[in-house]
Amino acid sequence: MPANTAWLIAVLLSSGLGSLGGYLATSRMLEEPLQKLSLTTPVFVLDRTHWVKAIPPDATPEVIAKAMDEWRQKADRLARAGYLVIDSGMVVAAPEDVYVHAEK
Repeated sequence: MPANTAWLIAVLLSSGLGSLGGYLATSRMLEEPLQKLSLTTPVFVLDRTHWVKAIPPDATPEVIAKAMDEWRQKADRLARAGYLVIDSGMVVAAPEDVYVHAEK
């Protein structure tokens, strides 16, 4: 067997074993956090007050009704996707990234 072929086999074998070891180590390390994550219900906070303030003061009742329908539809879409949706009026403290803001 030529020397180049032996080196190629050694490199491929060590790369394969190293990759397999890395995969096994990573999967073992992530096993517990992934189990905890699967038991946690993701939460989104819809800020109805912010949504209402985004409506112009001279808006017609139809525009107001449409804006509130959009708010309700967004909440329903998130709920169907498996998220718990709460109104910001009841939130005591939450990180900013769980808030859903009105699109502008």
